[in-house]
Amino acid sequence: MTPRNAYRVKHLLPHRIRIDFGERLSPEQMRSVIWLLEHHDPDATVRPAASGHGLVICSRNPERPLSDPLPRLDLVLSQPVAHLSELPPQGVQKLIRQSHQGTLKLLITLAIAGWALPILPGTPFFLLAWWMGWRPEPRAVNAIGPADVDQDKPISSQGASMRAERHAS
Repeated sequence: MTPRNAYRVKHLLPHRIRIDFGERLSPEQMRSVIWLLEHHDPDATVRPAASGHGLVICSRNPERPLSDPLPRLDLVLSQPVAHLSELPPQGVQKLIRQSHQGTLKLLITLAIAGWALPILPGTPFFLLAWWMGWRPEPRAVNAIGPADVDQDKPISSQGASMRAERHAS
C-alpha cells in the first residue's frame, strides 16, 4: 500500500482532519482505508477527498473532538489491502447506471431499426453504443465448439471445383 508517513496533514481542527497522500489511491485501497478507520473509531466519518488523493476524517458530533487518528492511519497504511466487496449503488449512482443501461438499449434498438429502414442510419447508433461500453453477449459454446460451426462439412466453391477438374484431366 502506501509507505509509512507517505501522507501529510493539510487541515487540522479538533473535530476534523484532512490528509493528502500525494498519489491517488486505488479504489480498493481507498475502500480498505475508509473501512478500517471507521471500524477503529465508530464515532468518525471518513470520506475520500481530492479525487482519491486524500481523506477527510470528521467526528459525527462536531462538539466532540476526534481521538488522534494518525497512529491508526499509520497502522492501516502498513497493513495489506482488505479485500472488501463493492457497495451496491445507491441514490444517484443507481439512477446513472439505470439511465446508462436504458440509453444503450435505445441506441441498439435505433441501430437495428436503421439497418432495416432506409431513411434512418444504423451504423452511427451502433458505434455510439459500442463507444459507451455495449458489447454483445458471448456465444453459447457446447462441448465440441461453437454451435454454428460445422467442421466436418467440406467447403466448396466454384474455384475449388475448377481446380479439381484440372487435376483430374
